[in-house]
Formats: sequence, C-alpha cells, structure tokens
Amino acid sequence: PQYGLVFDAGSTHTSLYTYRWPADKENGTGIVSQVDVCTVSGPGISSYADDPAGAGASLKPCLDKAMKTVPAEQQRDTPTYLGATAGMRLLREQNSSKAEQVFAEVAKAIGEYPVDFRGARILTGREEGSFGWITVNYLLETLVKFSFAEKWEHPEDTEVLGALDLGGASTQITFQPGVPVEDRNTSVFFRLYGTNYSLYSHSYLCYGQTQALKMLLAALHQDSTTAQISHPCYPRGYQENVTVAELYDSPCVRAPSTASPAQVLTVTGTGDPARCSTAVQKLFNFSCGAPRPCGFNGVYQPPVRGQFFAFSGFYHAFLLLNLTGGQSLASVNATITQFCTRTWDKVQKLFPGTSRTHLRDACAVNSYILTLLVQGYKFNQKTWLNIHFIRQVTDVDVGWTLGYMLNLTNMIPSEPPPGVIVLQRNSWIAVTVLLAIMLILTFCLLTVTCLRRNSSGYESL
Repeated sequence: PQYGLVFDAGSTHTSLYTYRWPADKENGTGIVSQVDVCTVSGPGISSYADDPAGAGASLKPCLDKAMKTVPAEQQRDTPTYLGATAGMRLLREQNSSKAEQVFAEVAKAIGEYPVDFRGARILTGREEGSFGWITVNYLLETLVKFSFAEKWEHPEDTEVLGALDLGGASTQITFQPGVPVEDRNTSVFFRLYGTNYSLYSHSYLCYGQTQALKMLLAALHQDSTTAQISHPCYPRGYQENVTVAELYDSPCVRAPSTASPAQVLTVTGTGDPARCSTAVQKLFNFSCGAPRPCGFNGVYQPPVRGQFFAFSGFYHAFLLLNLTGGQSLASVNATITQFCTRTWDKVQKLFPGTSRTHLRDACAVNSYILTLLVQGYKFNQKTWLNIHFIRQVTDVDVGWTLGYMLNLTNMIPSEPPPGVIVLQRNSWIAVTVLLAIMLILTFCLLTVTCLRRNSSGYESL
C-alpha cells in the first residue's frame, strides 16, 4: 500500500490525517482508507502569530505518531501536505508577514521528517468547499463505482450530493444546482471520471461558529450602555468576565471607538430562546438587493437541490442535543428551544461529561446553525429532511482533507478508469488444468527424446 499525510490546520485546532491505498488501484474509487487521525494539542496555527516557532513545534508529536504508522521504507515516498483554512485567511488579512512566519516554521518542522513534503498553503473558501464535496461524493461512490459488469462505471441513476461544512471561522455550501450558475465567483467546474460537474460553491468568512459567537457577543455589548451584558443565549445563572480586548481580538468584529481595551465586562446568561433567536438573526442580512435569488449578505445562491451531507461543526453541535437522526424541522426547533430555557445548574447535571465552554455555547451554536440553514441557505420544512448530519463514511472522517489529497496526488483522473478484467472461478480452474496438461506433455516429449538418443548411441557402439 501507499500512504499520504494531510494536516488540517483549522482556526481552532489542527489534525493530521493518515491515509492508505493500494498502489495498483490508485485510479479506482472507494479504496482510500483512513489509517489514523491525530489531534494536535493546543489551538490552531493562526494563534501562534506571536510565537511562530510554537506552531511548528506543536505538530511534532503527531508527526512522530505518523512515523510509527507509515513503514520506514515508504516514508520518503509519502506525500505530505498542510492546508490552512479560515483562521490563517484572517491572520493574513490582519498581518501577512506574521502569517508567512508561521508557515515558514511549520514547513521547517515538517521538513525535519523523512517524508515527501509538498508544501503548506492557505486554501481559498471555494477550494475548501469543493474538496469537501469531492470527499463526500468519492466515499459514497456517486462519482464512479465498480459495477456488476465488473468494471468501473459512472452511476447513471445516482445524483451527486451537496456538502455543508461549518468550521470555526467560515462555513461552506457546495452543490449541483438545477439551473446554470449566474455568478462566476460562485461557479466551480470539475471533470471527474469523464463526467462534467458544474457546481455552486461559496464560503462565508467570519460565519464559522467561533467567529459568529464572537460577533454575537460584540453586538450584545454594543447594544448595552453599561459594562453589564445580558446574554439571552447563555443559560440562566451563568456568569463570566471578559475584557474588551478579548472581545475584539478578531478582524470579524470592530471595536467601538469609545471602547477601552482594559475594561472588564460582566456577561450574564438570561436563557431566553426568543431573544436569542432574534439576536442571532441580526448577524445576517437576508435581503437580496437584486432580482436573482441569494443566500444572505447579498451573495447569489440558486435554490438548494438534492441530498446534502452536513459535517464538521454542524454534526458536532447537533450531536450534543441528539439531533443527528433525521428529525423534522419542527422537532429540531422544539428541542433547541427547550434546551435554551434550562438553567446553568440543570444543563451541567444533564451533561456532566461536557466541557464548561461547550455547554455555555450550546444554545447559541444550535440557534445559529438553525438560522444559517433555514434563513441563510433557504432550507424549508420539506428540504430540511434532505440534510444528513454525519461525521464519517466507511470509517473515514468527512471533510476537505481527503478530497485535497485525492486532487493533489491525481488519484481522481479526468477520464474514466480503464476496465478491470476479472477472471471467474471456472476460468481459473480451466487455465490451471490446461497448464498442468501442457507440463505433462512437455515432460513426456523430453523423456522420449532422451531415450531415442541413448538407443541410437548403443546400436552404433
């Protein structure tokens, strides 16, 4: 088998994925397996802007683990990539030189290992969405599959699936619409296995869950005239202190000119689902401003179509409230509303193993996801049932990393793979018998030849 390594350098954390596939079938499908995933300790690499060397050092424990997985004789031929997403996009906007320093230290750390390192770079939002789409459709064999006729074929009766991704700093939607894409900035074209795919894909920077929660708290602060902030999405009875500097430490939120960075703010949860929903909706601009259809903030989006797989933050947030089982929109809405009315003490008793931060943010995150999917992406009661919340397919994590590796190692060709010839069991038996008969005949012929030579020599003597 061959191996490949991909670092997913997200805004909140980094993970290293180790993949393996048979060398003689690299143009097939459904053959790449995920051997291991290692979560790098600490925050995402964009958090090391003031300590670039720390970003490189943080990757080494996972690289050490990968070197124990990949056989030593194959390590130098193992393609290794690092893809950074919205966290590094934001850092590059803030300070491009610091972003370059982080990448330099990351490349230096990976370069110390005996792998075929092929670079670290920042993915665009459309790339992130597109590679996630490739991963979903590759694993679910909607691009190509091995047929009953014993050859790789494009499944004619299978519709490709849409992909919904939610990270810490951005969110992506990618699908094949039923109409031509009107805006070339949201249009993606692929030719995979001899079939053309024209997709719609868009990434909303600052609308990942971490940055969205930061925007929400900043908006509540700006609506308050004092240092006391009432947070309707935090459980009633929860309280914490934050500084203005901590609140406005991202380019996604702008501090008021009158704000003092050292000022301490007291945030108190009120557990009010109706007000929480209203506050979340204010983060979006749902008016299109044009005759063509749009998602939000004036971005063009054709109507959603087909089945969608929602992963990453979508899956993990809904899993906490047990909402990943295909419940109706009304049921999901009722469950989130019920959760948002619970007190801080009650929430802690119901979810004893969950971290304090996740419990504090659960109401806000789930309310945000509901608003994003229904009012942002325009899913309704009927199309909501087409969303499937998943983490893995055939033991492989769903995300952009597999699609990224498949693309960069050219494992998904633009033309159909050649047919695969497979001998049936009866054919193998016939071939074996024929070979045995040929060997026996050859042995008999050699024996007769030798006897004739011996006989003629004796008579002449």
